[in-house]
Amino acid sequence: MEKLLELENVSYSYQDGKEKNKILEHASYSFGKGKIYAVVGASGSGKTTTLSLSSGLDKPDERKVLFKGKDIQEIGLNKYRREDISIVFQSYNLIYYMNALENVMSALEIAGIKRKDKKEYCLSILEQLGLSKDECKRDIRQLSGGQQQRVAIARAIAREVDLILCDEPTGNLDEKNSLDIMNTFLDLAHIHHKCVILVTHSPTLAKMCDVSLRIKEGKIEAKR
Repeated sequence: MEKLLELENVSYSYQDGKEKNKILEHASYSFGKGKIYAVVGASGSGKTTTLSLSSGLDKPDERKVLFKGKDIQEIGLNKYRREDISIVFQSYNLIYYMNALENVMSALEIAGIKRKDKKEYCLSILEQLGLSKDECKRDIRQLSGGQQQRVAIARAIAREVDLILCDEPTGNLDEKNSLDIMNTFLDLAHIHHKCVILVTHSPTLAKMCDVSLRIKEGKIEAKR
C-alpha cells in the first residue's frame, strides 16, 4: 500500500479544569490511496481529534503527522490545508452569498489553482453530482440539505487533491441522500484513487467502507 497519511506515535490531550484528559496516547496508523476509511466510536472517544490532527486543524502534543512522508508542520499547516487536502463538514460550510457554482469556483481560487475552463470544469462536477444547471446558479439557501452537501463535495473534488477528510458528512441527511453521498465517496476512493477518511456514527456507512477504525485506550486500531 502506498502510504499517503501517517499518524506516527502521536499523543494528544486537553485540559478540563484541573484534569488533563488523554485522547490519543502513542497512536499510529497509516492511510493509503484507493481506500475509504471509517472512524467510528462513541462521542469523546477521539474521532474528531483524529480528523483534526490529520487535517492540520490541531497539533499533536507529541510526535508527528506525515503527508507523503513529510511532517505536515514542516510543510506548513496553512499550506497543507490549502494545497494538499479537502475537508467536507457536516454543516456544509458553504458561502451563502454565493450560488453553488460560485462556491466551487471559489475553492479553486483559494487554493491558487488556475484553469482557463474553470467555470465549465466546476459546472461539470456539479452536474455529475446530480445538480442541474438551474440549481447550480440558484441561491444556496434554496437548495436542499442533500444538494448543499453535494456542493461541498464538489468543492473537494474540484481541487483534485489526494486526501479527502469528512466530518460526519451525512449527519444532517436522510437515509437516501446519505447512501447517495456515500456512493460518491466510494467512487472517489475506488475509481479516482483518492484516500477518503470518514468520521461517522452510522454503522451502515461504516460497513460500506474498506476499513473501519476505532480509538481504544488512546490507540487507533482496525475494528474486527
